[in-house]
Amino acid sequence: MERHDYELKQREDQMINVNSELALVKSFELEMHFDYKGKNYGAYCTYEIEGRGICDIGIYELDSRNDIHPHIDPPIFDELFCKVREYFKEEFHIEESKVQW
Repeated sequence: MERHDYELKQREDQMINVNSELALVKSFELEMHFDYKGKNYGAYCTYEIEGRGICDIGIYELDSRNDIHPHIDPPIFDELFCKVREYFKEEFHIEESKVQW
């Protein structure tokens, strides 16, 4: 066997042959931007498919990127939290075109 053939055979012997691939996704991070009473906001959450469902919701002003906290801004947080949670639960549709891989 020539040296080139021998080196080629060695490389082929060290390669793996993948027969199938599988990816198990257990959660998604969801994000949306929206307007409410003349201000721009963003919201994010974790969506656990076989777990707690929608959880860890955060809301922020788009201009500042600072989270709105329930103990600092309770009236606006309470208003938005219910609306955002409902949107994530009922209206947010996960489609392949929206997923960043």
